[in-house]
Amino acid sequence: MVRRWLAGLGKSKCMAEEERKVRLVDIANKAGVSRAAVGHILNNSGVDSVRVSEATRQKVLKIAEELDYRPNRAAQRLRGMPTKIIGVVLDTVNRAVFSARLSAIEAEAHSRGYRLMIGQAHHDPDEIKSYLDDFADHGMDAILCMFDLMQDFRPKLKKIFRDRNNIILHSQPILKTQPCVRVETSSAIEQLVDHLADRGRKRVAIQLWSPTDQLMAIRCEAWKANVKRRKLATSESLIWTNPEATQKPSRDAIDDCIQKLVVKNKADAIIASNDEWAVRIMQGLHRHGYKVPEDLAVTGYDNLDIADVIEPGLTTIDQCHAAYAKATLDLVEESLQGEIPAAKRVRVIRPELVVREST
Repeated sequence: MVRRWLAGLGKSKCMAEEERKVRLVDIANKAGVSRAAVGHILNNSGVDSVRVSEATRQKVLKIAEELDYRPNRAAQRLRGMPTKIIGVVLDTVNRAVFSARLSAIEAEAHSRGYRLMIGQAHHDPDEIKSYLDDFADHGMDAILCMFDLMQDFRPKLKKIFRDRNNIILHSQPILKTQPCVRVETSSAIEQLVDHLADRGRKRVAIQLWSPTDQLMAIRCEAWKANVKRRKLATSESLIWTNPEATQKPSRDAIDDCIQKLVVKNKADAIIASNDEWAVRIMQGLHRHGYKVPEDLAVTGYDNLDIADVIEPGLTTIDQCHAAYAKATLDLVEESLQGEIPAAKRVRVIRPELVVREST
């Protein structure tokens, strides 16, 4: 009995040794270099005091791969070292756009050696706070807040974001010290109005999905400024806001939009709030006997896959997600180095006009 117990103990000990995580010292011993050198190569520690050759770096990386080395994130966090993990709080309202943007951010993060952990906000400040707390507890290097800031919960978010560091926001900061990345909405509307005016359109209407969304308000003001600048019709009757106040277009809403803008107010072009609305408007115009672009030009916003599939192809705005992702990761790495100067906290991405057959 004792012999079997000892044999079992020996077996358990061997299994424990086999399952033990590979340590930096194990790699150092096999590579014939110091532990500090391995830590510098694999965990970016000792940046100012450790120097290694390219040959040594490649040797250590090869051995680490062979041994299936995985950094101990908890230990790194306790030592105040970067964990190379970024938390993301993702919007659930405009899913198609934020999913495409997230994909670009993941690709850029991967190229710089970062991984993402993701949560969805559901337009709920308490849920946002929970994710911020969870990510902070797990030692995220930074947190990306990728949601549009609705006016109705900005005051509550100010309290939630107070005394939190290394948070990058989408569109605009909540607190003055917060860095953010935004796509220049007013530039997109300017490009659309100029394009339609250059194509001979005189009564350019705009469709908005919500009376309270801040981005819709920015687009509306940009529309007013640019139709006036191009000496086009400026009547308020050429602005249609969805009475249902939803991003998803219903058939009734589309029919009401066409009745108000086209039948009653003789619009010859419609700037839609996104590609889905634009496609639904084109389909509604077809039902009502109008041809696109012969009778009306229609533009979208976001350059989703559907814009290139629909017939006729949809002229739209590309929000340049790759450029957005690069600017976001730049801010992450700059924030980890210290406070970002006020003049560099906001990065602005200029969107691009994509011209297709709908105009």
